[in-house]
Amino acid sequence: MKTLHLLGDSLVKAYGNDIDNFIGGWGDHLGSFFDSDEICVKDYANGGRSSRSFLNEGRFIDNGLFTEDDFPYGLGPAYDHIEKGDYCLLEFCHNDDNSKGKATYIDRMTPLGTPNEKGVYPTIVPTEDMLVSTASFPPEYPDILKQDGMSEDEIQQNIIKYKEILSGYTDKYYSYGCGATYKGYLKYYIDKIRAKGAIPVIVTPPARQYWEDGRIASIPGHHGGSDEYGDFKYIRAAKQLGAEENVAVVDLFDFTVKFIEMLGETDAKYLQSIVGYDNMTLGESQYDRPAKWPMDYDKYWDDMNFKRVDDTHTNRFGSFIYAGEIARQLSNQFEDLAALKLDKASKTVAHPARLNGRLKDISDFVNQL
Repeated sequence: MKTLHLLGDSLVKAYGNDIDNFIGGWGDHLGSFFDSDEICVKDYANGGRSSRSFLNEGRFIDNGLFTEDDFPYGLGPAYDHIEKGDYCLLEFCHNDDNSKGKATYIDRMTPLGTPNEKGVYPTIVPTEDMLVSTASFPPEYPDILKQDGMSEDEIQQNIIKYKEILSGYTDKYYSYGCGATYKGYLKYYIDKIRAKGAIPVIVTPPARQYWEDGRIASIPGHHGGSDEYGDFKYIRAAKQLGAEENVAVVDLFDFTVKFIEMLGETDAKYLQSIVGYDNMTLGESQYDRPAKWPMDYDKYWDDMNFKRVDDTHTNRFGSFIYAGEIARQLSNQFEDLAALKLDKASKTVAHPARLNGRLKDISDFVNQL
């Protein structure tokens, strides 16, 4: 049996069944597009992780920090499970950029580095000599937060929070300023995966629903925003690495931009999760907030009984569509996976009622690819 290993963040994560959850990650559904007798999907992704923190926490290579119980579905560190001929899908970006301002400088944010005159970002792989002591809290952190507009009280709260996070690491970790770059961390995974005889695949992350004049906007916090060389810096960097290292790229970002712009700002929101007045995601059973999909979701919308639409995290239907696109691109690039892809997914996921009038548009868009 061939295994697809999924490494990433909350967009990749498998949240559970299609009945008791509103929220979904594409890892919930990818296996339903392939022959389950021939392909197994193992999802190690977890929310809030970047290419750097996933490594620091021992989620890729065991560093003694986690037991199997600490990982999704009791899998344990990913590297122990990878075998020759397997595929490893990497989607990191949402937490690598400064989407939450500079607060996550300690654990998540990952530098792109300075591009050369052609706009190519440096690939600096983390090495053991770059590791720094977790006992030495970055002295520049308070000034960074102050420049980011935080009050003294907020700064102190963040210092306490991130000192606690560092205390949960081993004695050394890769800091933001250790010298390694986003492309370098991705290459670290790629090299290790290839050393096992497995096949790495870079998956660009889905677009956030940040709108401007009816288009998805490239703004700070949205995959790096723009620079003089173009938009969505982290997306460009990931594609650069794919070309440089001859690694297949599944361009989920490009698909999602076109797809949600086709739906338009109003209807595309019904692909997303929703957040309650307590700032907690509604319909997330793993945190004891189960809710019936899609009937309870529809009722929240009918009553407008929620705080906001989550511009980042998809619901069950949105994540199912994204998983189908990933399966399609994988089968287009790998003959062995094409032979195992189902003509029709082994399950269906119900859609929100507010998309009833757009189902033909959705079907036409997906089927024309």
